[in-house]
Amino acid sequence: MKLSKPLPLKPLYRDNMTLSPAEENDMTHVFLMGKDAWGAEFQTEEYLDICCASEKYRLGNWFILRDSSGAPLSSAISYVIPGHNNSSWIGIGSLATEVNSRKKGYGLSCLSMLLEGYEKQQATTGFMLFQDVQTNIYRSAGFVAAESRGYKGAHPSLLLRINERNNQEAEYFLKNPPSYF
Repeated sequence: MKLSKPLPLKPLYRDNMTLSPAEENDMTHVFLMGKDAWGAEFQTEEYLDICCASEKYRLGNWFILRDSSGAPLSSAISYVIPGHNNSSWIGIGSLATEVNSRKKGYGLSCLSMLLEGYEKQQATTGFMLFQDVQTNIYRSAGFVAAESRGYKGAHPSLLLRINERNNQEAEYFLKNPPSYF
């Protein structure tokens, strides 16, 4: 399965925060939010070069959560993953929060607003992500372990969020999941 760029989302607003597509001038800040998790072994410039050159990062849409003053709080990337019978899933990755803003609920706000945006603005079968960090954020946003739905693949960290009416698509998807992204 090939990842591709989803259609853009309109900005979303909640509790004096805005989730909107990241602009080109936001990307350095967005990448640095996750440096401690995904690039701690690299010098900052080397890490930024790797992120900027990443084909995977170019295939998705980046979003940034900001407070009422415009300060960045959290960010994530989304992809379209083709499913069964022309259905599409949204893959979410690289959820990261500003170091000084962690443990305040901003990661969950970013994720839940992103899910809400896709549910309201686009037709999607479900959502998936790979849990890199142990946290309750994903469960709080309605994700369950794919293993609990019968998945026995190579990625025990695969999590899904689906609507019960999409069980057939989920079963197909679990037989043919994308590789780790």
